[in-house]
Amino acid sequence: MKKMLFALAAIGSLVLAGCSEKKAEFVDTSDLKMYELTGNVKSVKAYTVKRGNEELIYTLAFDEKGLATTHKYDLDLDIDANVNVERNEKGEITIYNAALPDAKKAKVNAEYTYNEKGQAEKIVTVRDGWNKTTEKVKYDEQNNRLKATAESYEDDMRIVDDITYNYKSYDEKGNWTERELTIRNRTIDWEGDVLHEQTIRKTEKREILYY
Repeated sequence: MKKMLFALAAIGSLVLAGCSEKKAEFVDTSDLKMYELTGNVKSVKAYTVKRGNEELIYTLAFDEKGLATTHKYDLDLDIDANVNVERNEKGEITIYNAALPDAKKAKVNAEYTYNEKGQAEKIVTVRDGWNKTTEKVKYDEQNNRLKATAESYEDDMRIVDDITYNYKSYDEKGNWTERELTIRNRTIDWEGDVLHEQTIRKTEKREILYY
């Protein structure tokens, strides 16, 4: 379904821990938490692999304060120059609007709702002004996704994805580098009848560089 919402994955995971001569101070920000990261992260690439096919989900760069500076997703969209971000009083991103330079409508508009732990528990994403997906997320004690439900509509049909995450490996900083997704995908008509159901499995991997 929406590649951006499942947000996050790949084939062949090599985690590279980059060290500068000057040891950076430990940082833990809302931007890092949003992507299930902790520590002095400089950049991260996430890929997904399904049935042998590899797809880039995103590449991100962070400054030494832990704030995201550049974003690139599977949209062939370099968001660095085309993004509008709004934050609440805690510094958490509440609205994320990314568009092509000549676009009249936002390519992607996302709104985030946080729980008391500062985790994005509800994400509403609209693509191209009409394609809306609502995702509700539950996290484990390490701030990694445990379960998620993504819901959207296509041709008066409700599409529901129930996602569970199984973590396979972590790097020396404690950030996950590989996980498996099991997705229960259902197409439901307006009367609530399930017209189609399937189980999809994906592997997600990340390459992480540190300051």
